[in-house]
Amino acid sequence: MKNGNLLLRRTHLYLGLLLLPWMLLYALSTILFNHGASFRQYLPSDPQWLPLWEKDYAVAVPPGNEGLREITRQILEENGVTGAFGAQRQGQRLNINVQNFWQPKRLTYDIERKKLRAEERKFSWVELFIRLHRRTGYGQPGILNTVWAFFVDGFCVTTVIWIGTGLYLWWKLAATRVWGWIALGGGLGTLLVLLGTL
Repeated sequence: MKNGNLLLRRTHLYLGLLLLPWMLLYALSTILFNHGASFRQYLPSDPQWLPLWEKDYAVAVPPGNEGLREITRQILEENGVTGAFGAQRQGQRLNINVQNFWQPKRLTYDIERKKLRAEERKFSWVELFIRLHRRTGYGQPGILNTVWAFFVDGFCVTTVIWIGTGLYLWWKLAATRVWGWIALGGGLGTLLVLLGTL
């Protein structure tokens, strides 16, 4: 039993160290979300998008969402732009957002005029942390996007294990059970009150 307790303590300790940079990332980025107005002064000055190029370009864009990602992938490949992306058609305009932690790109295709314009976002530490928080990976081109998504999944699973080992170690210390119940009840009660009233 001692060996089992030691294993759980070590697991809890090293999982905590493994989670540390990810916890810090999500904690800092959540502060930026929660206090957005306070950090607005650190956003890039207008214009926030800088022009890269504009060219004549012809491609058949589907009227709906069906086949839109395939056409968007073709546009990016033919114009030497790489990265995870999202696309949305708005009338006679196709908007393509290419994700990048440091400087995302935005491509706008004017379907009627057959013009393709590329812009790059000015760098900001505030937006970097927000992008790190929001970033997804599955279903995007490139192995590194899948690796990022895999690590996010790993973070979620590891956090659950870390919580479980913490609860077990707390329960094994009889002297701390009362205060533990108070802390656990306080946290759960606060969550339920807010869920029921907001």
